[in-house]
Parts: sequence; C-alpha cells; structure tokens
Amino acid sequence: MKKIRFFAVVFALLFSLILSGCDIMDDISKFGEMVYEIITDNTEPEPPEEEEPEILEPVDPNWPVSAFGTEIKAQPEKVAVASPALAEYIYDMGLSEKICALPEFCGFEISEPKPIIGSVRIPDMEAIKEAAPEYILTFSAYEESLLIEIQQMNITVINIEAPENLDELRALYKEIALFFGGAVDGIPFGESYVAEYDSALSSLAYTGEKKSAAFIRALDYMMITGDTMESEILSAAGIINYAQSCTGYVFPEENWKDFDPEIIFVNTDIHLIDLETSDLYKKKSAVKNDKVFNADIDVIGIGSRRSFEILKNILATVYEDYTGGTALEPAYPSMYKQ
Repeated sequence: MKKIRFFAVVFALLFSLILSGCDIMDDISKFGEMVYEIITDNTEPEPPEEEEPEILEPVDPNWPVSAFGTEIKAQPEKVAVASPALAEYIYDMGLSEKICALPEFCGFEISEPKPIIGSVRIPDMEAIKEAAPEYILTFSAYEESLLIEIQQMNITVINIEAPENLDELRALYKEIALFFGGAVDGIPFGESYVAEYDSALSSLAYTGEKKSAAFIRALDYMMITGDTMESEILSAAGIINYAQSCTGYVFPEENWKDFDPEIIFVNTDIHLIDLETSDLYKKKSAVKNDKVFNADIDVIGIGSRRSFEILKNILATVYEDYTGGTALEPAYPSMYKQ
C-alpha cells in the first residue's frame, strides 16, 4: 500500500514538471531532487501530548452507610450518648474511644472519665456545646426547643428504639456496629459480637432440674412477667419465671391468693422486713422461710454483659450445685432478726 502511494506521488510530480514547459534536463534534475527528498525524509510526526492522569481520591467502601435510619457520611469520631443503657451497650462492644460524653446515672464501670451532658429531660447544654459531638445517640427524645438548640450547634441527634426483647437487642448491637464500623467492616463486627453475646449467655445455663423464682421490681404487684426481655434472659440461663404467664410487669391482683413462690428476688431497694410487714407478702412461704434475696433486677432488664454477673449469683442462690456464681444472703434486715 505504501509503494502504491509513493509511485502515485512520483508520477504526479513528473507530470506537473512536463506541463510547466521547462527544459527537460532541468525537469529531470528537479524531479530527482524532489524524489530524493521524499525518500530521505525521516521526519517522524510529533506524538500527541499525553494528558495528565486524573488523581482520584481513595474510596472508603464503608461510607456512606445508613444506620438508625440516618445516612452516616464518614466514620463517627465524636459521639455523645444521652441514655445510660445505650451507653452501656456501646461500652460492652469495646467502642468507648468513640464516646466523647456520657449521660448522668451510668451504672456500669467507666475506666476513663468522660464529660457528663446531663439527661434528656435536663440536659447540660454548656457541656454539650463544649464536648462538640458530631452525633448524640439517645433512647428518649429531647423536647422540641432543646432539639432545635442542639441542632443549631451542628449536632445530629439520633433517636433509637430501646430493645424490648433479645432479638431486638441483637439487632441493636448490629446497628451500633454498622454506625461505628461502616458498611463493610461493621456487618461482620456486629455479627461477631452477637455470636459472642449469645455464647456468653448460653454458657451460664443451668442444666439440672429447673426451679422457679419470682422477681419483684417494686411493691406491690410489679414483677418480671413472661412478655419481657428479663424473662427471656432468665429462661436462657435456666430459671423458670414464676410469673411467666403474666404480662405488663404486673401479677394480676385477682390471682394473688395463688402467688406463693418458693424463692423471691427483690430489687436492691426492697428488704425482707418490707415484705414481712406487708399484708400482701407476710404469709407467703418464701417470706416466712427467709427465702427473699436482693438482686439488681433493673440491670437484668438492660440485658447488658453486666447482667450476666447478676445472673450467675441468682443461679447460685436458686441451685446449690451451681458453681458459676456466689449464693446471695437473704435480704436482711428482718423484723425477726435484728
């Protein structure tokens, strides 16, 4: 193909010289010079200018992510928590370094002090401003005027549903992992933690013959009933809840005459003497036999890892051959034992 183009050029030049009417020898001489120039022209075309490569920012596959119904654009670094139970869940997961401020009344152990931002009902706005979190996580909603004031500080408030059963607690742990860890790292982290939680709960379980116990949260009829997360946890640990057939944390008043458990656990602010002087309880077998014991029943309701330690002692109290915990002493003082 190149040869054809070359000869086409040569003949065109020759023909143009003849038509010009010049001396034939001059024509041939000029023609030879032109052909020589064509043959010996080694000039290469200039290469096209290379475009500067576009520098792309590295893409983090974790972000953005949707957690708690909110788009989280980047990994949270400063998070305040306004609900004690929620803070405890986050600390249980080993995420305390992301927490820049805590609510009042946290009952769990905190190794490093954090600023306190009050409660949802009575927030410390100056403390919130000074902590300058990116997010505030809470189980309870702020009043509208307080919420607006917080939002004006460029803080995103995320309201979260408190778990009411173990499945909801597992889902919450996974969502916390997603919020702090992102779309890629957060999912396996959440699943791993839930598996660890379930394994720890299962390891508590008493495998012998089961007994029942009643768990009184407050006088007179308020106790752990079968529709609660506390009852699920007790069952997983191997304790039959005496009020399993009841609902709404209330033992029916019309059935009170049949209430007579062998063993009773009461919240830490209730004592044996309170039951001995109560017309409702004083004739019950557990009260007459000093089978009433204090336990932090409210913590069992949170379902945190701290509740497992309480469960161990409850199990050791109910079952004499259980070696995982320490049996509790009766909830003295008693009107009969001063």
